[in-house]
Amino acid sequence: MSSRWRWSTALVESIATERLLLRRARIDDVGAMHRIMRDPQAMRYWSTLPHESVRQTADWVRSMLDPPAEGDDFIITLDGAVIGKLGAWKLPDIGYLLDPAHWGRGYASEALAAFLAHRRRLGTSHLTADTDPRNTPSIKLLQRHGFVETGRAEKTWLIGDQWYDSIYWRLDF
Repeated sequence: MSSRWRWSTALVESIATERLLLRRARIDDVGAMHRIMRDPQAMRYWSTLPHESVRQTADWVRSMLDPPAEGDDFIITLDGAVIGKLGAWKLPDIGYLLDPAHWGRGYASEALAAFLAHRRRLGTSHLTADTDPRNTPSIKLLQRHGFVETGRAEKTWLIGDQWYDSIYWRLDF
């Protein structure tokens, strides 16, 4: 396998920005992440329905504690409080989720910029993302950071009993 395609994670413990700290997940993040993940507004464009139980969120957080080799996921904190997650469960595909109470303040952009710089330092060749076409803020965020649309598809996600469409994005370094 060419080094160009290796997904080195070089697991740094944290990435600091001017206002945020992106750090690895801990089991004590379950409560804060459940508060976010049970919120229908926060989960509107996520790949699952809002979490109904703390156990569901605990399982999700535990998956971040022992990620696959291609994983590079972070919890986003502000002044020590958990406000979301950003990263890649399996590179090159990235995702992010932010508490709606913190939308519109530039935190997602700041966290994404830091993550992109981190991946550039590791020699990543590209990253990808998948957004719901109705998720205008996420589309604008990706575009601001240089992602370009590579395609669209209908009925790509069955969440609950509804189908959702996708726009695919790519950022080459």
